[in-house]
Amino acid sequence: MLNSTRQITAKDAATSYLEVNGSVLRDNVRLLSEMAGQGIKTMAVVKANAYGHGASGVARALAGKITALGVATVEEAVNLRKDGIITPILVFAPVRRDTLADYRSFNLVATVGSFEELRMISPSMSFHLEFDTGMGRLGFYPEDWPEIRQEVESRQLNPSGIMTHFACADSPSHAKTLQQIDDLNELIRNMDEHARGKLIHASNSGGLLFYKQARYNMVRFGISMYGFSPSETYALPGLKPVMQWKTRVCATKAIHTGGTVSYEASWAAPEDGWLIVLPVGYADGLPRALSNRIVMRAGNKTLPQTGNITMDYTMLFCRDYIETGTEVTIMGDGAMQADEWAAMTGTIPYEILCGIHAKIERRLV
Repeated sequence: MLNSTRQITAKDAATSYLEVNGSVLRDNVRLLSEMAGQGIKTMAVVKANAYGHGASGVARALAGKITALGVATVEEAVNLRKDGIITPILVFAPVRRDTLADYRSFNLVATVGSFEELRMISPSMSFHLEFDTGMGRLGFYPEDWPEIRQEVESRQLNPSGIMTHFACADSPSHAKTLQQIDDLNELIRNMDEHARGKLIHASNSGGLLFYKQARYNMVRFGISMYGFSPSETYALPGLKPVMQWKTRVCATKAIHTGGTVSYEASWAAPEDGWLIVLPVGYADGLPRALSNRIVMRAGNKTLPQTGNITMDYTMLFCRDYIETGTEVTIMGDGAMQADEWAAMTGTIPYEILCGIHAKIERRLV
């Protein structure tokens, strides 16, 4: 006869957590740096909490291995500085008057892409000029250069870098990207002495992989650094996912043949067995759209996820009893990866990784 539910004790209780493998991260960066080529500077993009991996931990793991860090906001940069990170940091967001003091106080490099921003900054500030060569988001247009030059020279400003973002770099030989490269090259020629000695960067992970001619003198490592290809059709040999998402069984409950699980009774047990309950749900970033479609790993067993994923709990089915407190891999080695989840839900790995809630502990191992 099947036993009744056994609840986890307070002694065994544990929430979910992310293990971020610093050694794998550094191996990925080494591989990408070798691909970029000798003498090419490297930027590790750690915006959005390092694509969900934990920005401070990633930055510490890469200290001395990269040239600079890239973040989305001043707030992200300040948090890194307060955590003791001393690597140069470029902030991608537009400059705001209320953050000007932070650039100085925390030794940050600004990204300037409008005349309003250009007129805010002082000659002592370090900044990169951003140009919109086809992304259609932020940045000056290349044809703005004569007016930019006049402003820079009259106010004795000294940009330390020139940058753009590719719109379609994840696709090899894309006409849009090739045109953006041509437009940036023409801009650099027109800038003449104003471009000499500057950091020039355009390539993200896709640009690095597919557009050798666009590496200039610095490249930006994004999703590839975390072990995933930017392209659905091309995988770079040697890259490995850095993250594993883990939790522990919080309850083991007997279930009989035909017993249904969770809201809307979307799954029924094919035989007598055990319902394995995990304290993780869509409030933690586990997409509800994956319900009844994925597997997870408990010890040496690969188990199907069963029933609709709920806000706080997810269930697995097992023929055999599994102790409460048993470690379960939700995502990662032995389970499934972010790119597989993304394919199932019609999105990209970036969204899956960034969607893991910030409340979940990131552990650098």
